[in-house]
Amino acid sequence: MSDAQLDGVPQGAFPLDESTETADAETVDYDAMSPEEERLIELVGYLVQGIVGHPEEVEVEEFFDDAGTVYGVRVHPDDIGRVIGKEGRVANALRLVVKAAATKTGHHVTVEVLTEDGAQTLVDSQQN
Repeated sequence: MSDAQLDGVPQGAFPLDESTETADAETVDYDAMSPEEERLIELVGYLVQGIVGHPEEVEVEEFFDDAGTVYGVRVHPDDIGRVIGKEGRVANALRLVVKAAATKTGHHVTVEVLTEDGAQTLVDSQQN
């Protein structure tokens, strides 16, 4: 901008560009899920429904923490053992599949089983 255009404008203030004054402002919904996130939630729900005895009670919730996205899975109390599996093997397999699907989107995801006592993080596949 030339000095002639800045005459009369207080120091530190910038005049609006004429093109931005007339342009329609687009509203962006930052809470809306991307199609990739929706597919990952559907994948988690589909996989867990195939494991449990009460598939109609499977709920998947999305949370965010410092490490990335957390998918919380809530199931019927009788099905918690089925989702975790012996020595966490089913949980590790579930986590592995979801992480593999999430690599396409570039997100870091974790899967947790939500219980009435609090959240239990599924056993990580790197732990022995």
